[in-house]
Amino acid sequence: MPEYKQNPTPAQVFDLTITVDKAPGPFLVVKGVMQYDITNMDCLPPADFFSGVQTTPTSIFLPIALKKIKSNTYEGRVSMDGVLNDDYFGHGLCRIKATASTIRFQASDAKSDTQFFARMYADDIETNPQKTSYHWRGLYPKQQRVDGYPDHGLASPDEFKESLRSDLFSITIAARKVAP
Repeated sequence: MPEYKQNPTPAQVFDLTITVDKAPGPFLVVKGVMQYDITNMDCLPPADFFSGVQTTPTSIFLPIALKKIKSNTYEGRVSMDGVLNDDYFGHGLCRIKATASTIRFQASDAKSDTQFFARMYADDIETNPQKTSYHWRGLYPKQQRVDGYPDHGLASPDEFKESLRSDLFSITIAARKVAP
């Protein structure tokens, strides 16, 4: 794998504010990543000869440095142009585009704890700069049958059974463009 080059002077920068409302308990693990994808496959090495499958990963994940500013609020900074386009594989210029920011919350670092995810796609960061996901509190700290259960939440409380709607918490990501 090549070492992807981070943009030293990004121009499309956004501050994210992540707020948890009605948390079911403390979250000792809060981590974020910004995902970038290679958009033109012709820059990649040839597919595997035997299987014909492209085995080169096409996504790049950069950590988002998150800072806790209140008991339920975190801030971080992302950039849409955080990874430079370059000839990483010797097959021509790879064009790289921001895809999404993803924040993961867990009660602890135990592998059995539920992973609560909130995601904001790059297009939304620029055009619809607030996204809320709703999660059932009953999955905290862990789902009883599946270790490390990944809960991506739902977009509206109405998507849950009526009997669960009063037992939800939310994670909201709000984006604000940083002036150059």
